[in-house]
Amino acid sequence: MEDRTSISDTGKKWGLIYGIIGVIVIFITAMFDLSSRGMGTQIVSGIITFAIAFCIYFFSTKEFRDSNDGIMSFGDGFKLVLLVGFIGGVIRAVGFYIYLKFFDTEYVQRIIEAQIEAQESMGATYDPDNVPAFMKFFQTAEFFAGSTLFNAMMGALIIGLIVVAINKRSNTQLA
Repeated sequence: MEDRTSISDTGKKWGLIYGIIGVIVIFITAMFDLSSRGMGTQIVSGIITFAIAFCIYFFSTKEFRDSNDGIMSFGDGFKLVLLVGFIGGVIRAVGFYIYLKFFDTEYVQRIIEAQIEAQESMGATYDPDNVPAFMKFFQTAEFFAGSTLFNAMMGALIIGLIVVAINKRSNTQLA
């Protein structure tokens, strides 16, 4: 019989792995300007991000279930994926913030320029003086980092629920 592991031990381990992989993906996306290269590139990037999240949540819940005599309740699995998503999201958000503030300070400006070009190609005009003050917050590194954490938590909720439904197992299923 293997040693039982706690949700927090498994969550910390897989959250760290998820965060490091997430930071690498964000760095690659930002360094190669993949977010401004068109819809096809964004879709591929989204699929890769989805696959990474699915695999991390799957392997973390499987490891937890296997180390606990093959049993994992839906609630325990859900707590685990939320913890993994939160830890990974915080690491990604901090890594992205550091990247935006210290390594590529023009990244946000390039995103804004790409949005302006897209608006102008559809016939809209852009006047930076008419942008409300509260909207300028949405064009900051802080907002980008915060939205990274928010997206990680939404992924943990949606993708995590699917994975937990796949990996949960009770005593009655073992018999």
